Amino acid sequence: MPCSENSGYEWVSPFAVLHFRSHLLEPFMDNVLGPMFAEGDKETAVPALVSEASGVVLELGPGTGSQLPRYNASKITKVYGVEPTVALHKSLREQIKASGLTDVYEIVPCGIEDVIELKKHGIALETIDTVLSIQVLCSVPDPAEILRRLYALMRPGGQFIVYEHVKSKDMLSRIVQSIQFSRSTDGGCRGLIVNS
Repeated sequence: MPCSENSGYEWVSPFAVLHFRSHLLEPFMDNVLGPMFAEGDKETAVPALVSEASGVVLELGPGTGSQLPRYNASKITKVYGVEPTVALHKSLREQIKASGLTDVYEIVPCGIEDVIELKKHGIALETIDTVLSIQVLCSVPDPAEILRRLYALMRPGGQFIVYEHVKSKDMLSRIVQSIQFSRSTDGGCRGLIVNS
């Protein structure tokens, strides 16, 4: 709810502060949202999809690492976890260790648009066998551009594994979705990508 256009001020939700306060964001993700997402994903296609990742994997927005236990380590040669939210890296490192992936998992502390930083980590055009994106594309400003960039990184014949939430057909669920509590707290969910 912006103030008058001439005032130069904009109303900020109290929850938006969590996004900018790393000492609050990490525990909130670790103790509330991370476990909630991981538990909710159990009854979806997510575990089976993640286990199909193979070769050199680029995981877009791994957050605190809730998908790591679902990897089939025998299929993985390298995983690049592209996670720009540095406040989540400590928890992500802990989950990497707990999942036995320390030899193959590398945190890349930038967004997918940072080509120079990606190259520093060995990520370049046609170097990725699998791109994995689990409920992340809703939080990027321009999903179509991000998809174009990710596709360019994939080797010919590579696989793109994507799982996103969609707008519900149920009126009550749509009302709840429109509240967008997660928009301010989980890294910036901008809503729903596709109508189902």
